[in-house]
Amino acid sequence: MSIRIVPARYRVLSLLVAACTCSPSAVADRLDESLALVPSNAVAWAVVPSMSGLNADLADMLDRANRPELAVAGRPIDVLVSQFGISAGFDERGSLLAWATSAEAMTEGEGVIAIPVEDSGRFIQANFDPDPKEEAMAYRTRDGERVFIKSIETHVLIAPRREFLEEWKPDAGTAAALERGFGVNATKEMRSTDLLIWIDGSVVAKTREAAIAAAEANDLEVGMAGLGGNDLIQRLGDDAEDFVISVDVDALAIGLRSWTRFSSDGAWSGLAKSASGGLDRPLLGRLPKQAFYMAMGVDFAGFGGYQGMMDVLKILDVDTDVLPEWMAAIGPSMRGMEFAMYPSKLGVAMGGALNDASLLLDTTDPESLRKAIGTSIEGMQGVTGAIDRETVWETDVRQRKGGTADEFTMTTEIAPSDRRTDEGTVGDASLQMTVEKMLFGPRGLKGLGQTIDDGYVMTFSRRPDVLQRSIEAGNTGNGLASDPVLTSMQSWLPADPDFEMFIDVGQLGKLARQIAALFPGGAGMIPELPLSMPPIGVGVSFGIVDERASLEWAVVVPSEVVGVAVGNTIEQMISAPGAEGGR
Repeated sequence: MSIRIVPARYRVLSLLVAACTCSPSAVADRLDESLALVPSNAVAWAVVPSMSGLNADLADMLDRANRPELAVAGRPIDVLVSQFGISAGFDERGSLLAWATSAEAMTEGEGVIAIPVEDSGRFIQANFDPDPKEEAMAYRTRDGERVFIKSIETHVLIAPRREFLEEWKPDAGTAAALERGFGVNATKEMRSTDLLIWIDGSVVAKTREAAIAAAEANDLEVGMAGLGGNDLIQRLGDDAEDFVISVDVDALAIGLRSWTRFSSDGAWSGLAKSASGGLDRPLLGRLPKQAFYMAMGVDFAGFGGYQGMMDVLKILDVDTDVLPEWMAAIGPSMRGMEFAMYPSKLGVAMGGALNDASLLLDTTDPESLRKAIGTSIEGMQGVTGAIDRETVWETDVRQRKGGTADEFTMTTEIAPSDRRTDEGTVGDASLQMTVEKMLFGPRGLKGLGQTIDDGYVMTFSRRPDVLQRSIEAGNTGNGLASDPVLTSMQSWLPADPDFEMFIDVGQLGKLARQIAALFPGGAGMIPELPLSMPPIGVGVSFGIVDERASLEWAVVVPSEVVGVAVGNTIEQMISAPGAEGGR
């Protein structure tokens, strides 16, 4: 939530809080007390329940990130106070809040900020001057801008309009209402966070439309503000009742989490009620347990099966025509999907990025799935645009190291001019073929497949060892989900995810350097990243709470990744032309 208080220093407060949040151990028992200051007519609020753990947490994270240059500015709380323009009276042990009471106020970025103070009189006297031309509560900042101030026992309330403070009536039931809406488990997570933001779903559309109109009136690119026609909030639909976002920081990672609650009679709740429950096993458990670029799993059952997944895509306005035909053919039997890309000894130049990849399709009818995939691959043969594809599908081919497997091949070339269609140009075809060579290697796609008891396993190379590892993991289920690093990150993600993905930034950096090296002068374009960095994790859970659909998602970014990202940004800023110390 962006709350604008007239002084410039106050306008940056929300950014500072987002960057410098505090310890979850200090805030578990403070959320109720903090939210008691929020009025019942608030349509949005943001709260940092406790600021006392700010310095320790940020210092621990910087230590773990091993980027000492990030601590040059000094104590984080001192940086905050300095930027905020506070010279005395601030209580760093207290809670910091902001709220808005109407969609119009949110559109203007106006609201109330509640600043924790040790002595309200000393705080006001040290930081503001009474405005002799105005009535009570009117003050001027040191920059001469007018604000209105109200003192309460533990905080000083500051607003750009007097009526915001005159109408203020605290509501001790805000935290209880939050728990009634989202349930005990979700609010338990909210109570342990550093920064919590809530927005009433009814005002989201209004503020979005007003922001778009304002951007267009000022000749601004609407999409740059994240307000374009495809933004997530719009795609969630009009029946969203509440949005909650939390930010949690500690020595290990930064976690971003969100909960959305929908109306009981809306499309999302109808979809959630039709879901019959998810898989009875952890996602990613049927993928080989080894170092990876990226690994992801989808529990179709948790979204109401294949038809439920299609309904989700429809609500989100996603074009389902891009999905392969075989998915529609065997959709009712599909229960889930798991996919991972692993580093290959052959590298991108020889084997492609998918040389050591594994795809597992969880289904109650493996044989029908196998036939549908074969039909789909054979159907890809022919000319599309300027690309001429040749495909081969063969079942039960004897392998040189024993056993049988399905083999599929796809090669591409530029089609003769007299055979091209109107669906693409030679330039488009050349670019697509370059991408496919990076994925599959210079020889094109040559893959293997095999049915298992309750699924179908596919690889994208002719390496029997890759297929065997994939089959073993698919049969035993003791795969990537048991990796201790991923297990340790589970507490940051939804407990029973319907979608889960991990991205290894260090390994992906190595892959990116391999790809860049294929181009003249590209070897030094990608910085070398430590391979020991933990991965970024993403989780999504969809379900029903009190007859209402609930969508929860989370992203966890390890401190080592944060340190590298921020450190590289600082280095680029320093070395940029025109920057002090730069060229």
